[in-house]
Order: sequence, then C-alpha cells, then structure tokens
Amino acid sequence: MLIGLLVWLVGGIIAGLVVLSTVTRTDGAELGLGLIVVGIVSGWPGFLGWPVAATWFKGQRSLARDFGLRLRPVDIGWGVLGGMGALLVSIVAGVIWRLLSDRPEPSNAGFLPSGPSAGTAIALLVLVAICTPIVEELFFRGLFLRAVGRRFGLPVGVVASSIVFGLLHFQGAGLHGLFISAVTASYGAVFALLVIRAGGRLGSSIIAHMVVNGVGVIGALSLG
Repeated sequence: MLIGLLVWLVGGIIAGLVVLSTVTRTDGAELGLGLIVVGIVSGWPGFLGWPVAATWFKGQRSLARDFGLRLRPVDIGWGVLGGMGALLVSIVAGVIWRLLSDRPEPSNAGFLPSGPSAGTAIALLVLVAICTPIVEELFFRGLFLRAVGRRFGLPVGVVASSIVFGLLHFQGAGLHGLFISAVTASYGAVFALLVIRAGGRLGSSIIAHMVVNGVGVIGALSLG
C-alpha cells in the first residue's frame, strides 16, 4: 500500500515538472490535451500497478477475488444513489463556503481547458469520468480500505482511506486546498460505505465515483 502511494508521488512529481516546464515556455497558456493526460495518468503506475503486483505475487492473481473488482446490476442503482449523495454533500459544502467567504468557491477542475473541441472533451470525459474512478477505487477502496480495515477495523479503514484520498487531491493553498481535500474526503467516505454495504464489491463505489467525476467534468467544460 505504501509502495503504491510512493510510486504515485514520484509519478506526480515527474508529471508536475513536465507540466511546469511546458507552462513556463508557453507563458502560462492553457495545457494541451497531451499534458493533461500526463497529469491524469501519472499516478496510475502506483494506484493500478501496485494492486496488480500485489494480487499477482501475494494474492490469488485475481483483482476480483482479492480486491472486489466486480460489478453486479444492483451496484448501478446504489452507485448512482451514492454519487448523488456525494454531490449533495459538495453542494452543502459550497453553500457554507459562500456564506463564510467572499472568495469564489474552490474547484479542482482548473486543469481542464475552456472551450475544448468535441474530441478533447470526449477524451477527458473518458479519462476522468470512467478510467480514473476504476483505478482510484481499486487502490483506495480495494487495497487501502481492506488493508487498514483488516488490521485496525473497518471504521479506522474508512476514516484513514478517506483522509488520504482527500489529501492526495489537495490543490491550491491554505483554505482553498483544505476545502477541496475535505470535500474529496467526504466523497471517499461515501464510496467506502458503498463498498462495505456491498460486502467488499467495488461496483457501486466505482459507479458513484463515475457520477461525481462525470458531473464535475461536464459542468466544468460546459461552463468554461
């Protein structure tokens, strides 16, 4: 688990240096699709690669049996419901932010381009709303939640996996970053509870994650 986080961190640093050098050369212009893809997939070697390595060398060589990577029809309904619940939490958090602050509500969609082409929009939707939820749920609710839950109990597993999930989505600085992390951690808690309700199956949490990311991407691209 810690190795997966370390690989994610190294990948993120490398991707950040690539993006930073490119932005510097282009005087802060919007990132192109290629650089956005680099930023999105930079953590996948850790989040996807480590569970695959773990199941191959230490487990049953099955992501379904070891980490619950399965989807049943009932998971779709629960996933949509869970995704809507998570979005409701973010709406409430946004209302509280606007009541307490005169600054714009923080968003982690700033990396998305404004007015993208149809092809770029579809590519981003596939990457962010379909692929990313599968990869992140496999690591955080498949591996992380199980590993911590088995050692310290499920309540600790839910809290720990959700906090780490939120911290790894920290963007910006100060209260801006903390707000994004807190909201993302609340998503993680909802996803974790869906997995527990399903007896360890990831299907419903993946669908819920897809709903959250899909709404976020569509909203950001349409408003941009």
